[in-house]
Amino acid sequence: MKEFMIRDIKFGDFEDLIDTYYSYYAEIKENPELGITLFRKMPSLGSEVDWFRDLYKEKLNGNRIAVVAEADGKVIGICEIARNRPGSEVDHIGRLGIAIRREYRSKGAGKMLMEEALRQSKGKFEQIILEVFEGNTAAIKLYEKMGFREYGSLKNAIKRSGKYIGHKLMYLEMGKAKE
Repeated sequence: MKEFMIRDIKFGDFEDLIDTYYSYYAEIKENPELGITLFRKMPSLGSEVDWFRDLYKEKLNGNRIAVVAEADGKVIGICEIARNRPGSEVDHIGRLGIAIRREYRSKGAGKMLMEEALRQSKGKFEQIILEVFEGNTAAIKLYEKMGFREYGSLKNAIKRSGKYIGHKLMYLEMGKAKE
């Protein structure tokens, strides 16, 4: 197992995160069933700056948890849990997203990222939900080990290169959040 450091996201992580995100566009050409949802066109650097600014702001506001995995001095993965519609009647729910650079998958980083993100979620969210590609059996097994349960599916959720991929919908009960 590789050695990873799991920590809160820092403002200086931007370049590593964008480099990792952009790498998925090359990877998807080789593996069209890659279990991450991408924009049809690779976003501009400017739009990625906006994404990171918003992520960081929401983290500072308490509406998002964002932890990263670092290996060899570089950020190689992220797990975030975003509050569902802050200020609404559904804001007790967090939506989990996770992504790990290809060469570091299946080495324990995903599990470590999720453990830390879920630890930080206690008292903030009452439920965590996620969507996972139906064919992504490794991710589904990990989510089930972490306590997530399926509550539905959405056929044809992703349309990629003229083909459809379904999503499994999963949730985890976290207990009552602090008011």
